[in-house]
Amino acid sequence: SSGINAEWPLRPGEPEMHDLLSTVLIPFRQYRQGWYMAGKYPTFEFLGPDLYRTRVCGFVADNHAFARDYDAALRADWWEAYHYLRQLMNDTSRHVSRKLEPGEMVFIDNWRVQHGREAFSPGPLGKSRVMQASYIEWTHLQNRLLRVDEAER
Repeated sequence: SSGINAEWPLRPGEPEMHDLLSTVLIPFRQYRQGWYMAGKYPTFEFLGPDLYRTRVCGFVADNHAFARDYDAALRADWWEAYHYLRQLMNDTSRHVSRKLEPGEMVFIDNWRVQHGREAFSPGPLGKSRVMQASYIEWTHLQNRLLRVDEAER
């Protein structure tokens, strides 16, 4: 399900919900062995009018900080907007499903697309699905593209 596909109907249809999801900074906190990450981000982040990032990560929300930083009415309104967004994202009419053919691959921007996989039965060794993950930090790519553009001027 696409964050973009769910964000667009909210803009004209539910502008108050869209505003809450675009402006309220949700505190996140995640602990893993050897590292700790924390921050505050809106659910929708924009570059100009374009959706840049979608953060639908309730599993790492810092509910204590959310309760400390915002009053009960705003929290209730935000949760209502968030649940409505999740309904849009879980609506199967908005999902895209495609079986890849041998030799095909898919690149997914995790900041813009919510993604998942359906269950499958693995085939014999060497004939089964292969998944390879890679991470590209977009700001590094942006900086490189800017340097290439400046060099061409």
